[in-house]
Amino acid sequence: MTALRIPTALLIAAAALAVAAPAHAVRVNQRPLLLNRTAVSGYLGAGLPVGEFSDSRDGYGNHADWPLDWAAEIEYFAGRTWSIGFGYASTTYQDKTDPSLETSLSTYTGFVRVVVPTASAVRPYLRAGLGGVDPEFLDPNARYQVDSAFSFQVGGGLIWLPQRWIGLNAQVLYNDGSTYDSNVYGFVDSDGYAVPTIVGFDVQYWSFSGGVSLFFP
Repeated sequence: MTALRIPTALLIAAAALAVAAPAHAVRVNQRPLLLNRTAVSGYLGAGLPVGEFSDSRDGYGNHADWPLDWAAEIEYFAGRTWSIGFGYASTTYQDKTDPSLETSLSTYTGFVRVVVPTASAVRPYLRAGLGGVDPEFLDPNARYQVDSAFSFQVGGGLIWLPQRWIGLNAQVLYNDGSTYDSNVYGFVDSDGYAVPTIVGFDVQYWSFSGGVSLFFP
């Protein structure tokens, strides 16, 4: 009877180890999805001017809807659900009345992104950033430089992570640049003397875009 008890005890112990070992292996091999990783992202979408930037009254922006908008970003996930990053975005808006008149915007932004943990591969996020905007006015015969101005952005979106190394983004951002008092250079009078000119409106627009993020390592 004692001889039967020993093999039975050994079988029970072996079965317990067989069940516990895979669970232990899963816990050891499961790495954080975002922590200590770098993401390089590209976005493509369209812009929607609002406020003074879209206003058709004399002296305001009078810019048309839905120009092409693109951006490139790099960010580092210092926490399990948040990152710090830097982005560059470019958009060229046309005048509603005369499409040959354009306003080119180059925006530089440092931002923080906070990802909301979920049980699925799709995760919502919020983001906010501060930086600067460089406007430039264009017509068929000249380019007019404008002083850089402070800008900020806020927004959010969704990121889908089908694999550890790639993410697909859909996001909406509101951008606001304090360009009202920015000097415009290039206007001259009939004698060739520079005419002091300011922008006269702030740059305000929404951007709607989709993007791809590559994660390293």
